[in-house]
Amino acid sequence: TTGPGEFAFWSATKVLVWILPALWLIRASGRSVRNVLNLVNWRSALAWGLAIGLVIALTDVVPRPLQGHPLLTLSPMPAVLNALIVAPIFEEFLLRGAVFGNLVRAHSLRTANVATSLLFVSLHLPGWYFMGHVEKLTAPLGGAFSIFVLGLAFGYATYRSQSVVAGMVAHFVNNLAA
Repeated sequence: TTGPGEFAFWSATKVLVWILPALWLIRASGRSVRNVLNLVNWRSALAWGLAIGLVIALTDVVPRPLQGHPLLTLSPMPAVLNALIVAPIFEEFLLRGAVFGNLVRAHSLRTANVATSLLFVSLHLPGWYFMGHVEKLTAPLGGAFSIFVLGLAFGYATYRSQSVVAGMVAHFVNNLAA
């Protein structure tokens, strides 16, 4: 998503492929978007999201200058909007709001979180493939395993706060640091 047209196309595609099915899944399970967001718990969501997001971010920010890398790198604006706004909101709404929210009602936290984290990894596979980064599947850091662990952390934040907003905040902070 390097240009405004590509950004609009991929954002609209994600709405059709991720958000509309997530809305259907939430409604089919007898829940509501209001329940999934649970903005009444906004303090808890913000606290859990920031706490987990900052812990994760520190693992990326602290080593960067020690390895001789710049602390801040600039990307084209549509890519920044995608990484900081679209991805955290859309991915967390689909995975932690719709899928995890339904799984945790019928299964243990562990089972629901592992299943959703595996789906989180699978959501990244097409992007890695089309960007020519297939090596991320086996990369020890920044690859599939790291994405899986991030998914577990975002799920835990969502579970503890009882709001998908916590997962969105943690995801945002992580992407901001990355």
